[in-house]
Amino acid sequence: MVTREMTNQGNATTVCGLPPWIAFPANDSASYINDVLAVGVNVPLGIFAFVSNLIIIVTVVKTPSLQKPSNILLCILAAIDCLVGLTSQPLFFIWRLMLHRARQSCYLQTELFESRYVLNTLTLGGSFAIFTLISFDRARALSDPMRYRTEVSNKGVLIITC
Repeated sequence: MVTREMTNQGNATTVCGLPPWIAFPANDSASYINDVLAVGVNVPLGIFAFVSNLIIIVTVVKTPSLQKPSNILLCILAAIDCLVGLTSQPLFFIWRLMLHRARQSCYLQTELFESRYVLNTLTLGGSFAIFTLISFDRARALSDPMRYRTEVSNKGVLIITC
């Protein structure tokens, strides 16, 4: 087990090689209880986010009348939200609880921080990209509805999204 103590990078002293802007929790029971309560509330919310978005995806896939280009975009957004509920949200709270021990042990601190950062960036970027596509799709559908119905297909939406 490698233990990295406080390192000096320029004028900023960091713990475990983490960025200096990270707010480390105070080593008191109130801070720990606050984080445990936050985990207790967010674990069910993460499960709910995953299950509810999965239900949306399954409903659209199983119901042919719902398989429209706009609903396909909503399913892709639901898939990204499933990924958030499955990975990003739990990783944040695991890392937050492990941060209480950062001054004693640096075990997996940097790795958890970096993987959480990458997953948050990917899922947030994906959500914004899909929101943008949905906005353009709705604007095109409202500007010329007859032409939209003849030109836009489910396969075309999937190709554009990929």
